[in-house]
Amino acid sequence: MAEQQITLGALAALVGGKLSDPEKAGTVVHGFRALELAGPSDLAFLWDPKFQDAARASRAAAIVARAPVEGAQAPTVVVADPQRAMLALLGQVYARRHPPEPPGVHPAAFVHPEAVLGEGASVGPNAVVEAGARLGPRTRVRGGAFVGLGVTTGADCVIHANATVLDHCRLGDRVIVWTGAVVGKDGFGFVQQQGRHVRVPQVGGVVLEDDVEVGALSTVARGALQDTIVRRGTKIDDHCHVAHNCDIGEDVMLIGYARMGGSVKLGKGVYMLQDSAIGNGFTAGDGAVLGSGAKAKYGSVAAGEMVLGDPARPHMLMKRIEGSLPHLPDLRRRLRALERRVAKLDGLPDRKGD
Repeated sequence: MAEQQITLGALAALVGGKLSDPEKAGTVVHGFRALELAGPSDLAFLWDPKFQDAARASRAAAIVARAPVEGAQAPTVVVADPQRAMLALLGQVYARRHPPEPPGVHPAAFVHPEAVLGEGASVGPNAVVEAGARLGPRTRVRGGAFVGLGVTTGADCVIHANATVLDHCRLGDRVIVWTGAVVGKDGFGFVQQQGRHVRVPQVGGVVLEDDVEVGALSTVARGALQDTIVRRGTKIDDHCHVAHNCDIGEDVMLIGYARMGGSVKLGKGVYMLQDSAIGNGFTAGDGAVLGSGAKAKYGSVAAGEMVLGDPARPHMLMKRIEGSLPHLPDLRRRLRALERRVAKLDGLPDRKGD
């Protein structure tokens, strides 16, 4: 993956680091790879000590790390924060690979005359921006995307190809809605009238605050009477579902297939891992973690608590339960043997069919 050519000396200066072997300053780096995959023209990164062995064995041209890697074949670019250096370098590569669309409206797009585009905003081919929508400065609506009536966005948002932001939703700054995501569909609200399901008009909206991401094929439903809110910095992975009237706190992480019922409230910094779920009206307090597959179906999750299992239980209890499962057949045999001994001592018949 050749992205550019840069010498190790120039790269060290770029990230504010120091090269452990100055004689290698003229070595040219072409790209970035993981430690185990890097070759003689690649840069690799080490910020977790558990990968020291991989760093020592790496064939990389250099390794960005907090300190020189003893025994490594590659020299080290020593920096205070390798993760931050990686983000800065990869950000430059990403920007070159994904240049922004030129400002303005593509000839094949439809933008309603009553829509307002901020300075530097762009609308790609076959995209639709309906009446009353207001796109913030430098916001990008990519090809095939749909922006509904009265939608507002802040600055530097990206609505990716074939994503949908429906009527009257409000997006803050730097919000990203990925391909195939739907923001603002009506919540799944019905009442029984004369034996039939009658839809409750959903007159609330969806608010995505600054720096929120909604992953591909995920859904954020609008509320019935109040807004569904996804607060600042929250990241929603692919194939997730945020139901009507939910209130998602700041810096929450929803990982693939995480989902929730209506009116769920998540505190700040909550993690919902793969395939986890929380039922209608329940809450998860600040810093709570729903582990992979955890289903909080019958109650809320306390602040700072980690739960596992279906139904969800405190994670240490669930680990003990799961650890005991392989032993159940043997325990059952032993229990049956004890029952027979007790029955024999008491002169009772053996219930062989049990």
